[in-house]
Amino acid sequence: MSEAALQQTAPPPRRRSCAGTLLRLAVYSFVLLLLLTAGAALGAYMIFDHVTRPGVGGEEVRVEIPEGVTGAQAGDILYRHDLVEHPLFFRLAIRLDHSGKSIKHGTYDLQQGSSPTQLLERLQEGPDITVSEYKLTIPEGLTLKQMAQLFPDPDAFLAAATDPGRVAALGIAASSLEGFLMPDTYFFDEQPEETLVVDRMLEHFNDTYEKTVAAIPEAAGRDLMEVVTVASLVEEESRVDEERPIVAAVVYNRLQRGMPLDMDSTLQYALDKYGQRLLDRDKEVESPYNTYRNAGLPPGPISNPGAAALRAALAPADVDYLYFVSNADGKTHTFSATLAEHNRAVARYRREIAEQRRELQQEQHAEHEEEQEAPTLTP
Repeated sequence: MSEAALQQTAPPPRRRSCAGTLLRLAVYSFVLLLLLTAGAALGAYMIFDHVTRPGVGGEEVRVEIPEGVTGAQAGDILYRHDLVEHPLFFRLAIRLDHSGKSIKHGTYDLQQGSSPTQLLERLQEGPDITVSEYKLTIPEGLTLKQMAQLFPDPDAFLAAATDPGRVAALGIAASSLEGFLMPDTYFFDEQPEETLVVDRMLEHFNDTYEKTVAAIPEAAGRDLMEVVTVASLVEEESRVDEERPIVAAVVYNRLQRGMPLDMDSTLQYALDKYGQRLLDRDKEVESPYNTYRNAGLPPGPISNPGAAALRAALAPADVDYLYFVSNADGKTHTFSATLAEHNRAVARYRREIAEQRRELQQEQHAEHEEEQEAPTLTP
């Protein structure tokens, strides 16, 4: 066959081949779409079934639903008590609910194994115990002495918090429960006795610590006193949750290198000197809590840390920082791996603070001048 004939007959097969390929791709795409649709439908059905199918009731768990919580917040509370596998399931139960009923605050005895829909219905029915007439909020980072001042009988609180039986039950070598009373908001049917509050806070600590360790497998077997002591340092030295694991890393890094911690927060605890400026001579105080003179950790916690600080102490950040200094915003810090970097950060902090003070003085001076120039009314 001639070359011209070949050129005339070649295109049609290619057109047929392209058409066939496109047809096959269309078929494959359609089949894939069907599979994806079927998979999505199956997944949606399984989630719907998990949310709505009645469960088999198990052990009862006492849960407090505070007044004014949103549905999402209620889901978070149920999740923390291991009643739902994820808060999202409870939120979905709310989306599927068309009863028009609202969640009622109070104290509930809820059964593990109940479906999210069953749990929602229980929260809509009303509590087993009317929510407390008495609400008590314990902020993070308070010492036992500071906590005691929140109660009508501070001595009774301290007596309960230093009771040898309670300390022994925790399994620690200490003279008090300093560091082991979990800060949170607690609800009671009536104004509670101090001993009841201490027991509730200790129970809450044990529960929180157990769940935190369970979520961090590498933390299993850690020394309880060491972890809580580090957590108390983290609580006092940081105010931003994102920085807490980094502060914990600095503590561990300095300990590993045999460096003193040099933390003002331990001096404040040693001297009971809060809200006051620490002086250079304070760093010479004879106290096992003075981390300027003593290497290693202080002998025990210096405050009662919250859950975020505990998590940071159990799972510190993977960084090589050895130093940190506050930023001029009073909340965040600058972290450094070398002393030279740290010194530069300190110098920058001092410059920024000096500038803030100058601006404040100028504003105060301007306000004073405006007051002097303001006209006065005479009778």
